[in-house]
Amino acid sequence: MSHIKIPKWINLIEEHISKKHIKCYEYNNFSNLKVIGTGGFGKVYRANWKSSHSTLVLKPFNDATADKIVYELKIQRDIEFHKYIVKFLGITIGIII
Repeated sequence: MSHIKIPKWINLIEEHISKKHIKCYEYNNFSNLKVIGTGGFGKVYRANWKSSHSTLVLKPFNDATADKIVYELKIQRDIEFHKYIVKFLGITIGIII
């Protein structure tokens, strides 16, 4: 019987989702993904949110460490109200093109 090792950051994020600290959205809620740049974790995408017809940014974390993800979320939280910073809405778990 093989054991699949789940990365620490996935457990951390799942814990925060269950405590309602982070919202989780289904990946199929987004459409028209287009690469708009590159960030510290890889490609950055613009997408449309199907339910509200809003345009937003998706930043995949892929193989980032838990520390890097937590750091990124803290930055987003601390500067949430700056007019030039995109607001963090939550996460989605799914496949990016």
